[in-house]
Amino acid sequence: MPSSEGQVSNWKRFRHAFSSPSAFHNALRLKSSTSFLINEDLLPSPISRQTWTIWSFFAYWWSESWNVSTWSVGASLIALGATIRDALLVVFFANLLSAVVIVLNGRAAARYHVGYPVLSRVSFGIYGQYFVVVLRSILGIIWGGVQLYFEGQFISVCLRCIFPGWERIPNGIPASQHITTQVMVGFFLAFLFTIPFLFVHTSRIQHLFSVKSVVMPLAGLGIVIWATTSNGGVSSGALATTATKSSVSVFAWGIVSQFNSVMGANSALLVTVPDLARYSKTKNAQLWGQLISLPIGQTICAAFGVITTSAVLSMWGEAYWNPYDLLNGILDHSYSSKARAGVFFASACFAFATLGTSIACNFIPFAADVTCLLPKYINIVRGQLLCLIIAFAIVPWRIVATANGFLNFLSGYSIFQGPVVAIMLVDYFIIRHGNLSMSNIFTAAPHARYHYFHGFNLRAFGAFVVGFLLPLPGFAASFGHTIGSAATHMYSLGWVLSFLMGGLSYWLFCVVFKVPGDDGRHSFEALVVEANETVIEGSVVDGGSSIVDGEGSLPDKEARVKTEIA
Repeated sequence: MPSSEGQVSNWKRFRHAFSSPSAFHNALRLKSSTSFLINEDLLPSPISRQTWTIWSFFAYWWSESWNVSTWSVGASLIALGATIRDALLVVFFANLLSAVVIVLNGRAAARYHVGYPVLSRVSFGIYGQYFVVVLRSILGIIWGGVQLYFEGQFISVCLRCIFPGWERIPNGIPASQHITTQVMVGFFLAFLFTIPFLFVHTSRIQHLFSVKSVVMPLAGLGIVIWATTSNGGVSSGALATTATKSSVSVFAWGIVSQFNSVMGANSALLVTVPDLARYSKTKNAQLWGQLISLPIGQTICAAFGVITTSAVLSMWGEAYWNPYDLLNGILDHSYSSKARAGVFFASACFAFATLGTSIACNFIPFAADVTCLLPKYINIVRGQLLCLIIAFAIVPWRIVATANGFLNFLSGYSIFQGPVVAIMLVDYFIIRHGNLSMSNIFTAAPHARYHYFHGFNLRAFGAFVVGFLLPLPGFAASFGHTIGSAATHMYSLGWVLSFLMGGLSYWLFCVVFKVPGDDGRHSFEALVVEANETVIEGSVVDGGSSIVDGEGSLPDKEARVKTEIA
């Protein structure tokens, strides 16, 4: 039978891979990589992988809105001094701005079907791309570990519902480490449960988010109904009365800082949304699917978190600012069969939702990015597994030990992401009018237009420095240094300030020092069709060659084979 022959063949290849060091090395190498700029996940996505529809993007962002961070952020903002109304308005408008930036930054990927590492070559240079890719990859690892920790918390709660003696297991881990033996076991199980999903390519993983987009809101609604029913109402003023009152000026800057915290939570995705938008089935699928779902979904999820935290505070006199503490609190107050069943269902849903968030926001972007670092050995599937292994090795529970520490973490790294996305937007929409040259993107030839100065676009790097320089003193102050009020206020502006300064300075640099090429002389996106035809003509199925040869130079037109990329 063909299936048996295929299994035998796979087994023979597996055995042969371990027959010698050279055989193992050949097994690791990707045949699709013909140069350091190319493999199957760096080249434009073929039609067979352009599978994401409007619903796919809507389900992705709607499902992504339902996560621990969003549930916690509204209650955390109130605990730090905002009212319920102010907190929800901050969440809504920050996510509305995020959705607009996401749509704009996804435009180039939806038209040219390439991801963030490839598009960053246009703005930062053939070699300059590595800097911004590593910058984003580090965040993917950190957030991957954080989400893995969240998932472990929920798995631990599920085990507590099943085994009455779960909490009585001796804990030999010091309290200063902010983790227990039970959660450590859950953390390890989360690692194991994540592995099978990482073997699915990004172009086929959208169904996971469709399931999550239905399951998680129902679980969140169930928690809200339980909290309000048990409390006899919403008790919307409970959290507000615990907030510290302050002057108008302090409160206003506090709101700005909280807005920046929400942007900080989204900042990494704003940069790497091309890694998803490249699979858009039509040019506008990513537009409508992303613009609507993110602000609405995140606001509803944050509202559920606020309502639940407020009701529980009214009942028990304690504010649980994250859902896994809340679920453990429910079991502390009642370990009845009914409570255990409800908490198990909610915890399992949150664990599944956190798994989806981790894959969507960390493993996929990290994997798509690091393909450019070692294209001969790493594709998206291998990159996802690599991210999981590294994320498992860090200690993410220290990042989320307190509400203040959590928000400081979100605010801090965003000042380095704001300039990157601003530079990419200005470069695509203003400088190049949406026109890119595929042949120049995939060549390292010195005369190519994206080679710039020895492979680095100094305009982009200068703008990047200008962008993060103003809020940088405030970022340093978050580690214990003393600064003035002006620096503190600039840091409160964080992402917005770095975004505006980075984009404006890049535009000025490009006005003074013209970029090479004539992309900006054509009407908007006039060269899209021509670029896509060039890719198709210059590709060979399973042949390992592409629109550039192994030396990174353009092949003769006569040697091109017109077919779809495998």
